[in-house]
Parts: sequence; structure tokens; C-alpha cells
Amino acid sequence: MATHLAVFKSVKTVEAILRGQKTLEIRFSLTRQEPYQAVHRDDIVLVKSSHGEIIGQVEVENVLYYDKLTPEQIARLRKEHGKEAMLADEYWQKKSKSRYATVIFLRRPERFIMPLKNPKHDQRPWAKLTS
Repeated sequence: MATHLAVFKSVKTVEAILRGQKTLEIRFSLTRQEPYQAVHRDDIVLVKSSHGEIIGQVEVENVLYYDKLTPEQIARLRKEHGKEAMLADEYWQKKSKSRYATVIFLRRPERFIMPLKNPKHDQRPWAKLTS
């Protein structure tokens, strides 16, 4: 079981995860980058907004990986998982040329009593912290 840190642009997204409303995270990319092939079932994902502290965590229930994506496949992912992912229309449009996707099913969200300090000091939106 590994620990990851996921950074979200919106505090609203982090809150939706910790309330159990957002039960699925999709990360798209043009190249193979984390979390693609790095996150696995039962891993722990620490969550924070881009300008905040780590305020909670969630477990990974399951993960699906996609490569060589086409716009049609991305549209199908949106149809199948769009409601649970809670992603805005402009996000889907922005990611329409992505080649890789990691679909992460989330469970057991937990809010921390005290926030944790961010151990990461770069701009990556996802980082594997421990193996």
C-alpha cells in the first residue's frame, strides 16, 4: 500500500471528496505521468487544494488505466463516469486530446482534525510519497 498526494485546484472539489459526494477522480495527461500506473487498489490519497494544507485522505477502491485515448473514448468515459467525477464541461473540453487516463474510484473519505504540512515542494498535481 502506497501513499499519494493529490492536489486539486478547487477547495470545493476537496470538500466534495471529504463529504463522500465525489466518489471518482479522473486524471488525464498527454504523457505517462503520475498517477498513471502509480496508484493501486487500497492505496491512500492525501488531499489538498492548490493553496491549502492537507486536510484529509481517501482510500482507493479500484483503478482503471487507459492509454492511446481517442476523443470518442474520452466522451465515453465522460458518459460513464461524469456524474461521479463531478468535472466541469471546460475540463472535459480541455482534456479532449489526452492520450492517457487514470480513473480512480474513491472510498472512506476522512477529514483530519489538524491539517498536515505539505511534504511536496513542486508544482506536480500528483505525487507518490511512499511505496
